[in-house]
Amino acid sequence: MKKLLLISQNFYPEIGSASNRMKQLFRRFSKQYDTKLLTTEPQYPNRAIYEQQKFWDEVMNTEKISRIKPRTTKYESNMILRFLLYFETMCQFLWRIVREKESFDIVYVSSPPISIALVGLFAKKKLHATLIVDVRDLWPASLQGVGKFNNPFFMRIAYWLENKIYQHADHIIVNSESFQTYIAEKGIDTQKISFVPNGLTNQEIAQGRKDRPMKMKQEPLTVIYTGNFGLAQELESFINMADHFKTMDTVRFEMIGYGAHYQTVTNAVRDKQLRNIHVHPPDTRDNVLQKLLQSDIAFVSLVPHPVFETVIPGKIIDYMGCGLPIIGMVSGYAKQTIETSETGFVFQHEEADEMYQKLNELLANPALREKLRNNGLAYAKENYSWQDNFQRMEQVIATCK
Repeated sequence: MKKLLLISQNFYPEIGSASNRMKQLFRRFSKQYDTKLLTTEPQYPNRAIYEQQKFWDEVMNTEKISRIKPRTTKYESNMILRFLLYFETMCQFLWRIVREKESFDIVYVSSPPISIALVGLFAKKKLHATLIVDVRDLWPASLQGVGKFNNPFFMRIAYWLENKIYQHADHIIVNSESFQTYIAEKGIDTQKISFVPNGLTNQEIAQGRKDRPMKMKQEPLTVIYTGNFGLAQELESFINMADHFKTMDTVRFEMIGYGAHYQTVTNAVRDKQLRNIHVHPPDTRDNVLQKLLQSDIAFVSLVPHPVFETVIPGKIIDYMGCGLPIIGMVSGYAKQTIETSETGFVFQHEEADEMYQKLNELLANPALREKLRNNGLAYAKENYSWQDNFQRMEQVIATCK
């Protein structure tokens, strides 16, 4: 039986697609291989929320999970503290690897942050193991995309490190097909790059396909946004949309999430005195999915920057799995996925009026919503099943020496 060491800064019970991805992989790998996980105490988006018992609702094999506890806190909206957290976490992980007495066949690291991939390079050499790097986002390109860190000296070093990671990884897993092209253009052999998207469990897929209870005629429809209120999401579009429809009693708007701009969003809603939009605090994945199942239309947006044309937000997969028509402002791979699956409508950021017209059409046309719902459910089952993902992962691991 192969021995695997997983290294990830994000893991259960943390919320977000990074944590969920590693939770699913750890569970599956633990059934197939002798698996150990090195991670942190839950801290994303902040430590305080994990004092609530509802976030600890699943059983995990804690004997195989080793956690560190960084001292850096209150990093969410401070880039310097965030980098300090990454550095401290990297150092603590490196110290654990130095002291590690077990041998492993495979080291599997989840990145970003890029510092975790650097830990993987060290672990590969120290443990004489095969290194698999799971690339969930393109760093440092995404830092430039949000316009928060563009120091030329720092970026040169970061891109150099990124190239070294790709070169020395024995295999690279990407969760967006567009990442394959980006990495291949850096001279990396495409044979060592595999696409494994985020996914849905069989239970989540079955839950999404259940019939919905009929809403009362006078009950408003719900347009919902879930996930990160971060630097890349550009949620002003959603607030402006709610503002545009504030005189209509046939629609309401909901937001559930976390992130650097959470307070900015709540302040904007308050300042505009919008009574048709409700902002909810972070919640468990199960509760968020239940809220999605009770909604009618879902929203997605990203900052208009070339780097974000390569990504597909995990929420799009969740929206499809819950049978929600999608409307929003994205481009590139995310736009292509929504249009190919025929699950919604996307617009450029200068096309707000056109988006409002399309939302009006969706609100007034239940047959169109049902068509998009069925398309999304079918596409999610065909393309985003964790069961299929595990088979792809196991094929990769089988080829690793």
